[in-house]
Amino acid sequence: MHVKRRFYAQILLLPVVCIAIDTKYVDIYQNITIECPLNQSNGIMWERDTRDISEKPPFITLEDGSLFLENVTKNDSGEYRCSEENSAVKYNIQVVVKTPPPALPFYVHPSTILAYLIWQLNGTGGYPITFFTAEYRLMNESNWTSIAPTHLSPNLRRLEVYKLEPNTTYAFRMWAGNKLGPGVKSEVINTTLHIYTEKQLAARLLAGAQTFDTRIWIIAVAIVMGTLTVLGLGTCLLLYQECRTGVEDEQEVIELVPNIILNPGFEGNMQADQMPADENCNNETPVRLNNNTVVQPRIS
Repeated sequence: MHVKRRFYAQILLLPVVCIAIDTKYVDIYQNITIECPLNQSNGIMWERDTRDISEKPPFITLEDGSLFLENVTKNDSGEYRCSEENSAVKYNIQVVVKTPPPALPFYVHPSTILAYLIWQLNGTGGYPITFFTAEYRLMNESNWTSIAPTHLSPNLRRLEVYKLEPNTTYAFRMWAGNKLGPGVKSEVINTTLHIYTEKQLAARLLAGAQTFDTRIWIIAVAIVMGTLTVLGLGTCLLLYQECRTGVEDEQEVIELVPNIILNPGFEGNMQADQMPADENCNNETPVRLNNNTVVQPRIS
């Protein structure tokens, strides 16, 4: 007897060796069979979190040593170990239960008649997100109003809610969905901003008026008035120059009109036309005046 006790004590002192084998995936509320690589029908033990689960419901050990899980839930996700009796070598099988998306963390940024819903993704449940859904209602009502479209794009992270009442408390809720359906709903309560009355607006505009330095106002007014004065003088000068140029052009036109009517050959440049030499063959040429009269040169 003394020798046997010493033998068991040596077994208990052996270091435990864990070997990772595989990862099993299963949808929520489905059944799964976990096989042990030992392939022995007898003497196989199953553990989870260092607890023996071989013969504890809902865990069932089959004749071939496999572990059967029925109607799994999210809590069944984890690491399972199988081993032979009194063996320090354990084989790890990871079980992942796929579920609808978890609760969606979001917050509400309200305005007077609208609110912004901003959210982040806190896991997918094992499958890609296919849609988001948002609703809202008044706090004193029970019916929820869906925010169109009902299935929002999975790429969105921000949503605007319109046609709200100012200074009113609303409840907002959102959830995500994947292949397995809608996930856990998250709810946030917030109040829209109130509209200022005329007295409140006046008080808001006059806030800090008592501590306002009037010298700053005087300097600002002086700068504005100086700028307007310079612009006004510049405008007047431009208009004067434009009017003066227009009067001079009009006078020239008035002087040219009678000359053109009386003297059709008048060209306005008051220059004499050059004519060819006459029969006297002198070097002087006759001159045509502006009334078409030809004056012959005097013969010396």
